[in-house]
Amino acid sequence: MLDSEQIVSYTEIASEKLQEIMKEQGNEGSYLRVSVDATPNGGFEYVFGLVEKPESDDIVIDSTIKTVVDPASLNLVEGSNIDYVEGFQRSGFVISNPKLQQGGGGGGCGGGGGGCGCGAGAEAEATGCGGHAGGGGGCGCQS
Repeated sequence: MLDSEQIVSYTEIASEKLQEIMKEQGNEGSYLRVSVDATPNGGFEYVFGLVEKPESDDIVIDSTIKTVVDPASLNLVEGSNIDYVEGFQRSGFVISNPKLQQGGGGGGCGGGGGGCGCGAGAEAEATGCGGHAGGGGGCGCQS
């Protein structure tokens, strides 16, 4: 059985930002769903969403941020680290997974093989910014 840290981990700033967003939206007891969707170009994108409770077959990670991962996404999510970066022109979540080889351009401002950063900040998480495809990764912070 995998340790929850082997599936997905969060930097301190990402945990703080996610807790802040959940509080702003009145979803403090929610789970963060981290999943992977296929993109039209044959790649994939990470997708975030808030759910009130896990599905019966979800893998539940009980850490600072309660997280759920569906079995179909587990292999691509496993080993991921979620960070939050703030920059001059954009801020957003970055997912890096050193187990994935970088190919097809990666995604967003992530690095280390398949990262993402939608760059739209907290406002996008509230309304759903949609996916940003990118061969080796991407993001979609949909709630």
